[in-house]
Amino acid sequence: MRGGKIADITGPGITERWGVTCTDLGASVLAPNGTLVSVFGDTFSGRRVGRGDWRSPVVLIGRGSAHRPIVYERAGGPDPDYARQLWDYTHDSAAGGWRRSGISTVIPSDLLRVGDSIYLHAIVNRGLGNVLCTEIWRSDDSGVSWAHLGRDAVFPADLHAGFAQCWSWDFEPGADGGWVYVAATGFQRDKGIILMRVRPWHIGIRSRYQSWGLTDGRWRWGERATTITPPGERWGELTLRRLAPRTWVLGGFLASGYALGYRVIDSPVADLHATPLQLPVIGTGWDFEDHAENRVAQLYGGYVLPGSRVDVEGGVGLVVSQWRTADGWPYRAMQFRAGLRDTGKADEQDERRRL
Repeated sequence: MRGGKIADITGPGITERWGVTCTDLGASVLAPNGTLVSVFGDTFSGRRVGRGDWRSPVVLIGRGSAHRPIVYERAGGPDPDYARQLWDYTHDSAAGGWRRSGISTVIPSDLLRVGDSIYLHAIVNRGLGNVLCTEIWRSDDSGVSWAHLGRDAVFPADLHAGFAQCWSWDFEPGADGGWVYVAATGFQRDKGIILMRVRPWHIGIRSRYQSWGLTDGRWRWGERATTITPPGERWGELTLRRLAPRTWVLGGFLASGYALGYRVIDSPVADLHATPLQLPVIGTGWDFEDHAENRVAQLYGGYVLPGSRVDVEGGVGLVVSQWRTADGWPYRAMQFRAGLRDTGKADEQDERRRL
């Protein structure tokens, strides 16, 4: 279904006023007050990666959706006019002997909204791909200020054999209080996806998370986590979003396919082996880019935006990152639109026609 690039949403002359000149990622949720809250990773005030003030994570707040161009209006944090790092730590390095903080950077995984709160899962690193732990923060004022949820909200890097480092999550309400479902993978782009769940009132308690696992031929909650994606698929940044009752999208950066890939499913526990993988945005070389046709060089990210709809031409909004590592620019987040089909419903319709 028809898609294409809408606009750059970060970069010089766009978000430079907040010191967000070079940045990436951009997972987004609709806040309780109706604004769009987006969280970004390694951010630089200069016009090349590594130049200027380095912060991560940072938040920008504004307006926009899958069907409306994103325009930011202020920064998260104490200063609306400058996107400060959401919490205080010093970016350290091996060259300095890890003598300052022992942390190179903290990368955001994803945002989650439940009721009047927004939660941020973040990945604490000591060097690229070397995860120390992950942790959860919460905002009760629509993304402006953030508080750590405490020691119980810190997760070891080797949880589920390293498959629970990079998260995406969403909430399904229910008469019993509902569940928060978490799709997770490693931060090294060499693993498949596992699934966890937790009650919304236990988000900050790691011992209350249940994993989805296959034991003796049966899938159950509370078993050892089992990869839910088909063999050979390797994933990076993830996006799990509930668009409507019985309509979920799971996907993100498919590292093994150099593309943004997604599945439309009726439940987080759906059989992904039986669900077609759709690739609406494809990676390409720099000489063959065509953003109007969803061909992007050195792409990653691929977060689904609020307001997305399946079975609608260009109905799914995506935040796509791009980093030309050889030059340090472009290093930006962009807004795209794409089409995704609910293949399960299509199969049902085909069956009715045959009958």
